[in-house]
Amino acid sequence: MYDQTHGNAFNEALRQMDKPSCVRLALQLIDSGVMDLVELYAEVLAPALNQITRDEENEATAIWREHIRSSIIRTIIECCYPRVIETIEKQGIQLNKGKVVLVSPADEYHELGLRMGADFFTLCGYQALYVGSDTPQNELIDGLKRDNPDYVVINAVNFYNVFKVKKLVAFIKDAVPDVKVLCSGQAFRHDPTLQEQIGALALIETIDDIRNLEGGII
Repeated sequence: MYDQTHGNAFNEALRQMDKPSCVRLALQLIDSGVMDLVELYAEVLAPALNQITRDEENEATAIWREHIRSSIIRTIIECCYPRVIETIEKQGIQLNKGKVVLVSPADEYHELGLRMGADFFTLCGYQALYVGSDTPQNELIDGLKRDNPDYVVINAVNFYNVFKVKKLVAFIKDAVPDVKVLCSGQAFRHDPTLQEQIGALALIETIDDIRNLEGGII
């Protein structure tokens, strides 16, 4: 059973930038059955990422430590991908709910939450195409036209990137009107009206928000 001591041990290892210990602790939580993948992402990795972002804001001279810690979490996420495959095989999950493209606007480099979201979409039965950040708009549109996704998720952690997201949403709607645009990321949590202001259909924060898509709500 998971308790806060597990999280404390992970957070201390992350604070010390102890990559081997962080990876070992995270994978042990899954392999021992203490947590499943969704719980690891939502209850351990996501809070750790949020804390990293706050630390960066409060101590601008230590951005290099934020980069190291983020790279540790990225390694954990990629190490977990075989568990994603095992889960969909064991549970007989068919990737037939639709296709989702996940992107970030230019200069939004906090994309690990979006990367975890890609695995959540996969576990919910979607074909997730993780693009990430810094894809030129014209090439993004070409990709959307070619792959014809049902949804595109645009992620922003930095509030100052919301305006870029708004412009990108308008660009996508004009060029590929059939795709449904969703948003995600910390930047949208400060104001519940932001998703409407930028023209997105919904804010994706948890795996339950993705399951709501399955229910035909959007």
